[in-house]
Amino acid sequence: MTAGWTPGAGQYPLPPHNVQVVSAYEQGVLDLRWDEPSILADNTVWTIVGVNIYRSDVSDRGPFHRINPYPLGGSFYRDQTSNEKVVKEPVIWDSSWVHKGDAANSRQWAFRTKHPIVQNPSQAPFGSPTAGNAPTDVTLHINGEEVRVASVFGPTGEIVLINQPWLDPTTEKYTQPALPVEGSEVLITYWTNRNHIRSGLDTKLFYRITTVAISHDEDSLSGLVETPLDQCQAVANVEVEALDYIWREAARRNNWILEQGGERVKVFIRKQSGVPCGCTLEERMVEYSQQPSNRCVLCYGTGFIGGYEGPYETIMAPDDGERRIAQTPTGRRMEHTYEVFMGASPLVTQRDFIVKQTNERYSIGAVRRPTNRGNILQQHFTVGYLDEGDIRYKVPVDAAGMPWPETRDTRSSSPIAGTTYAPSELGADQATPMSTEKDTMPDEREQRGRTRVWENLNN
Repeated sequence: MTAGWTPGAGQYPLPPHNVQVVSAYEQGVLDLRWDEPSILADNTVWTIVGVNIYRSDVSDRGPFHRINPYPLGGSFYRDQTSNEKVVKEPVIWDSSWVHKGDAANSRQWAFRTKHPIVQNPSQAPFGSPTAGNAPTDVTLHINGEEVRVASVFGPTGEIVLINQPWLDPTTEKYTQPALPVEGSEVLITYWTNRNHIRSGLDTKLFYRITTVAISHDEDSLSGLVETPLDQCQAVANVEVEALDYIWREAARRNNWILEQGGERVKVFIRKQSGVPCGCTLEERMVEYSQQPSNRCVLCYGTGFIGGYEGPYETIMAPDDGERRIAQTPTGRRMEHTYEVFMGASPLVTQRDFIVKQTNERYSIGAVRRPTNRGNILQQHFTVGYLDEGDIRYKVPVDAAGMPWPETRDTRSSSPIAGTTYAPSELGADQATPMSTEKDTMPDEREQRGRTRVWENLNN
C-alpha cells in the first residue's frame, strides 16, 4: 500500500489486487486475471457480488467504458473480438427503407439494417470485424422466399435490391425481380460485431477493474455499491511484468528531474475509435478512401467526433532545439524540431500533439520507450512545430483556472500510474498553472512564480 493513501473504511469495497493483462497469443484476444477481492481483510464487511471491467483504447486516464453487462464472479475474463449472427431481423416498411423505388434516375429499392454488417467469422481473416460489402454476406427473405440482393455496404448496413430482370446462370433464363409491397414480410439475416479488440499500429489497451458489493445504504436504487474508478489501478497490455521497488524508485527520480527543469505541457491523444464523423458527403468515400476532411472542426481530420482526448497534464524535457525560417514551395514556415523525454503516463503515440503554455502546438513523432523487463520507464520522441494554420490549433483547450494566487502543478499525489497498487489519475485535466502563495511569507516581500519548485527555491 502506498503511503499517503488511506481509503475511508467502509465507504466502498477495495478493488482486486494483482490485476494483469496478458496476451492469449491470438489476434484480437486478451486475458485478464486478478485476485479475488473477497480475500481482502477490508472487504470482509461487504457481501461481494463480483467485479466490473472497464476498458479504454486511448489512455490510462480514460475515457473508460464497461465491457461486461453484469458483475463477473471468478478471477478470469477473456476480452476478445466477437461477432454475433442476427437471424431474420424484420425490415419495417415505415422506418427501415431508404428508397422504395423512388430514387432519382435508378428507381432504387434500398433499406438499412439496425446494426453494421460484417463478414461471416468463418470467412473473415482471424475473425476480425471486416465490413461485409458482398451480397453473399446477407440472406434476404421476402414472404418466405429467399431473394438475391444487388449490393451491400456493411458500415451503414445499407442493402440494395435487384429492381431489373437478371440472368440466372444456373437456368440460363431471365428472372423477374422480387420486390416487396406494403404488408410484405421482409426478413434479413447477417453478422454484426459485438466486441472489437483493436490490434496493430501500436495499439494500447488499458483496463481498470472495480469491486461490486451489496450496498449498506437502504436508499440505494440499485442495491449495489462499486469501487470508484479513480481508486483502481490502470493496467495495460504493453506491461509485461509488475514493477519492482528498484525501478519504481528509478522512475520516481526521473520524475524528480523533470519537476526541477521540465516544461509543463498538455497532451492531446488522437482518437482511434468512436462516433464516425460525417464530414464527407458520402459514407462510401470515407470507407474506401479512409481519408476524412482535414479542415473539419468536428473531428479535426481524425474521422471521429471530437478528434482528440485530453488535455492530459504532464512534464517533458525543456526545449533545446534551434528555430529557423525556411522557404518552401507553399511559402515561409518556421522549422523547430527537437527530441524530448517524459514519464510513462500518459502513453503517447505518433500523431498525438502537445500544447505549450504559449499555445504553441507540436506534433509527436516516432516514440521510443525504454523498458526494464517490459516495464515502461520513460518515453522519448521528437516534436515538430505546427504552423498556426494547422487544424489542430482549432482543438479547444478549456482551462478551468483557479482563484489567484494558487499553485497548480502536474505532480499527482498518487504514484506513477500502473506501477503499483494504488489510485491513479483519471480523466482529462483542465487546470492551468497559477501563481504561487507562501503563507509564511508576507505579501509585500513575496515573489511569485508558477511552479512548486520555484516556490520552494525562492521563498
